[in-house]
Amino acid sequence: MSFGNIIMPFNSAALLAAALGLALLQPAQAQPQKVDVDLEHAAVTWTVSHGGFTSVMGQFRQINKAEMMFDRKDPTNSKVSVEIEAASIDTNHAYRDNWIRSEAELNVWKHRTITFESTKIEKTGENTGKMTGNLTMHGVTHPVTMDVTYNKSGLHLSKKYTIDGFTAKGKLKRTDFGMKAFIPWIGEEVEFVIQFETKRPNDPT
Repeated sequence: MSFGNIIMPFNSAALLAAALGLALLQPAQAQPQKVDVDLEHAAVTWTVSHGGFTSVMGQFRQINKAEMMFDRKDPTNSKVSVEIEAASIDTNHAYRDNWIRSEAELNVWKHRTITFESTKIEKTGENTGKMTGNLTMHGVTHPVTMDVTYNKSGLHLSKKYTIDGFTAKGKLKRTDFGMKAFIPWIGEEVEFVIQFETKRPNDPT
């Protein structure tokens, strides 16, 4: 048997044909799918120690955009990016919020947004994983790692699309981002929780 000027023994040709046949029979590899992040069901909240007496809780009210490529077959192929409006900080105390917005902390007039871009996702269990990425805040970029739980998947009440729900939890040191005011009275370590849902077309798999 020959392909152009290449002469192949019969056995080699048969093996090649068999390999090509097997390749055609193999199912296509799953690819990351762009899903719509539902910003109406997304939240970024955080807590920081107040002198060890209690913890101050806060959140960011405005997520400008969030994008996700989600590979359900192999979550390690997924990617996430988020942009938050820094001035949307809300701790239920106007004076404190304005202080956090000031040059002493977030300096939102100079550094308007907080962004996150994932660089690595590891699977740690059936529905859990670790996501590492670059967080940019106060003009400083630093890697952070968070624990992610894939809560569940299911049809929306309208049955028009499918929802995937996620929770991510992590910690960061604000000193890593150049924010040092009132330590240790205001804690150096900040714990945060991110909740979000995505929407995708109904899919039996």
